[in-house]
Amino acid sequence: MRHRESRGGFQSERQAAAGFMMYVVRTSAIERSLAVVALAACLAFAGAPAHADSRVVVSPLTLPGPYSVACSNISQDFGRVASDESAEDYWDGRPRANGTSRYVTDLLSDPANTLTFSVNAPADGDLYASFAGRTVAYVVLACYPTTADNARLDYALPTGELVPHMQRGADAPLLPDETTRFPLLLFSHGLNGSPLSGDDVHALTVLASFGYIVAAPFHGDPRFLDLSVDDLREVGYVLFNLRDFLALQALRPLSLSATIDLLLADPQWRDHIDASRIGAFGASMGGESTLLMAGAGVTSSLGLSWSTVTKDVRLRAAVGYVPYFGQPLLPAFGRDQHGLDGVVLPYLAISGTADTTAPIVATLQGMYQLAGTRELVALVGVTHGFDVASTNDIFTWTLTFLDAEVRGDPAALRKLLSMASVAGGGNDYVVVPYNGAAALNYGGLWWNAPAESESGWGINFAHQGDVIFATWFTYDVGGKAWWLSMTATKTATGSYSGTLYQTHGPAFDTVPFDPAKVTRTPVGSATLTFADVDDATFAYTVNGVAQTKTLVREVFGSRVPVCTFGVQTSQALATNYQDLWWATPGGSESGWGINLTEQGGIIFGTWFTYDLDGTPLWLSVTATKTATGSYSGTLYQTYGPAFNAVPFDPARVTRKMVGTATFTFSDGANGTFAYTVNGVSQVKAITREVFVSPGTVCQ
Repeated sequence: MRHRESRGGFQSERQAAAGFMMYVVRTSAIERSLAVVALAACLAFAGAPAHADSRVVVSPLTLPGPYSVACSNISQDFGRVASDESAEDYWDGRPRANGTSRYVTDLLSDPANTLTFSVNAPADGDLYASFAGRTVAYVVLACYPTTADNARLDYALPTGELVPHMQRGADAPLLPDETTRFPLLLFSHGLNGSPLSGDDVHALTVLASFGYIVAAPFHGDPRFLDLSVDDLREVGYVLFNLRDFLALQALRPLSLSATIDLLLADPQWRDHIDASRIGAFGASMGGESTLLMAGAGVTSSLGLSWSTVTKDVRLRAAVGYVPYFGQPLLPAFGRDQHGLDGVVLPYLAISGTADTTAPIVATLQGMYQLAGTRELVALVGVTHGFDVASTNDIFTWTLTFLDAEVRGDPAALRKLLSMASVAGGGNDYVVVPYNGAAALNYGGLWWNAPAESESGWGINFAHQGDVIFATWFTYDVGGKAWWLSMTATKTATGSYSGTLYQTHGPAFDTVPFDPAKVTRTPVGSATLTFADVDDATFAYTVNGVAQTKTLVREVFGSRVPVCTFGVQTSQALATNYQDLWWATPGGSESGWGINLTEQGGIIFGTWFTYDLDGTPLWLSVTATKTATGSYSGTLYQTYGPAFNAVPFDPARVTRKMVGTATFTFSDGANGTFAYTVNGVSQVKAITREVFVSPGTVCQ
């Protein structure tokens, strides 16, 4: 279902058109020059640094990436191309002079083994014009990481370009191994282009060489309206062809979503794709298409109202190169780009300062309407097209952003937070700084810094939205394992405060566990202040004792996950089990829980529960992976210096083995916790605790 937002007042469409066209006619060259001056002022203001270390110049990525690349079957019979035609006419979908159609399907020599699908345009004449209710055919080219010894031949195109290691006949894709699921990257080319035209083949293979399965539909734009790129600069021409231009724009995001459907259903592809990691790269109008796919509203009337086409929540992030946000007088996303209001898709725009087709001033306005993570990078002096001198800049920005937002790569995230430009190449700089820092998630296990100076105690954070639930596992004045908890709410950027509680309840082996017998007593307060995603301070007062500890994130595995709040509505789809867990059904044994921190196939669990006398007790386990979804290890009870000991002597910390624990997960949100403690064996059904909907997911 789509939503149409009307902001055109009480004028009729004809009156609005007349008024708008008069305004366009009156816009002189002098006024256009003033707009450029205003843009320069905007860029100077917007370019102010907004995060720490904003002057870091990073080294460019080495191109291509570490993988060899192969592509799907796109075999064609070029003998069908007449002397007054070119293969590109078919790839682009350009009709003949007599009005008859051309599309790449007319050239396919092996259509049964080529990736194809059809889109049924909704029966909405306002948005799809004469194409409403019709079925439109599409072809897809997929390029992907392959083995270094792939012996399949390249496929030569009449343009001189090569499709590397192309599949022939019913050949299956040859990926590096049969078990790895690679992220999927949609590639949306510019207006009237194709995946085989111009620089697009090169871009597809570079992106695939960094470990993405890249899928690019042939949009065939001239099938809907034979509009040139130069025409986009002429507002009057676009307005007079608005109905067909709307159909062209609206069908693009539908074809991108259908591309995902195609590959996830195809038995040759579905087992190689990580369906939870889907991103997009769009050039020019492709940059607009990815935003429309994420729920943006497209300008749909002469009064600059806007209409949503679709919203595909599977898309995690997108990059737009010289993305089309319309013209200042005719924005792509409604009046003042308000069609972008509420769009949370993480988005990187890379724009040229000399681009008159997709002017950066329109992009800048649109970027500030986005509600999610965003960044705008300017390429000085670049016009509308692929700038060869900026090749390394373009791909370094693109892949760093995609690795951070689609893959959840913590190294890429840290790089992005301080990245201001890429060394060498063209002149690139940040206009709208990356604001992902505002959405940083501090979930995980933390301990005192410098590392191991107070080894033996720690604090676990479950971070959801603006709330952190903290469990501090330490020792009471007698040296016994003791835990305190706090629900800390955000008070400022990077700062969270709350009340510390001591809790008593039924012993860990009580059956049934009665949550009504759990009692909480306030014992003090605490404030967490984060310098970044890895460094913080923990200031607390407990029973009149005030202290401050420096904290760092504890790293014990080969890969620290990146956790994000609110991007995944289904916790069951999570692939990393880091979170706060409790008994199933949720709250049935409210009062105890277990923190799981997963890094590189290892889970460190801290179980906060109660001793036989009802006093707080915590046990810990380092559980290693024994099978898919199963982790096991030894449970320990720990003793050490009291929470307020100064100095805290880690040599006095002792551990006693008390049993074993096994975690078995049926999906990302549900599992069982089987344990034996001092000879008592029990099994609990557990689920993630979501205290701020829809919760946090780690990757």
